[in-house]
Amino acid sequence: METNIIFQDLSFRYALEETINESDFFKHHHTQYEILFILRGAGSLFIENHAYAFTDNTIFLIPPGWYHVLRSYGDRPYERYVVNFSPELLPNFLLRDQSMSKYADEEILALFKKLQGYSERFPKEPFHLLLRSFLTEFLLLFYADNASNTIAREDVPELIRKAMDFINANLSLPLDIETIAGHLFVSRSHLNHSFQKVLNTGVMQYVRIKKMCEARKLLQSGTSATQTAAMLGYKNYTTFFRNYRAEFDENPVSDPRKQ
Repeated sequence: METNIIFQDLSFRYALEETINESDFFKHHHTQYEILFILRGAGSLFIENHAYAFTDNTIFLIPPGWYHVLRSYGDRPYERYVVNFSPELLPNFLLRDQSMSKYADEEILALFKKLQGYSERFPKEPFHLLLRSFLTEFLLLFYADNASNTIAREDVPELIRKAMDFINANLSLPLDIETIAGHLFVSRSHLNHSFQKVLNTGVMQYVRIKKMCEARKLLQSGTSATQTAAMLGYKNYTTFFRNYRAEFDENPVSDPRKQ
């Protein structure tokens, strides 16, 4: 069972899987904010260098470009709402460069249920207006008293954290696994195995994801494609072009309105 309504600036999705494979992984990264509201399910969610154990009625707000991977356990259903929205839709006074999480209260649950009802009742254009209105109301409720009902988090293993920190601090360099492993004084195979075990992705795939998310931001700010490639350490524009297309299924083009 699934609802999926997509607009250019935001989207709404409801999905339910009654049964999933044990220890299934769901990998994501976005250039938009993501609201992930898990109605039913149990497992762990890794957001960059932190890990959260989730159960029913847990909700996460994940910033653009933050790699996250969800691991679901057992044979419980996995039911969730997902709302993605452009950074421009987040009011400046709520802007925070961090993920946030909490247990949803009845007020937030009712808000999502009402939105789901609207998605079934209204055509696409009116629903777009309702979805924007929902987003404003949700953000104000979510940020209000965010110190309560928060979900405990743990750090990922130190090696993974240090590797992530090094990669994110050096996206302008032509990174390779030899350089990253050498900086951490470990073998390439050990580092890659550790990434796969925790994040279900390889080191260089993570590097590409982070570079492409940064590229997206640069292009949207008006930076040319060739400048963007150079700023992210690509010596060969063809490689940058190919990576960008593989990630976003479109050519790298800067926003002419920002030039």
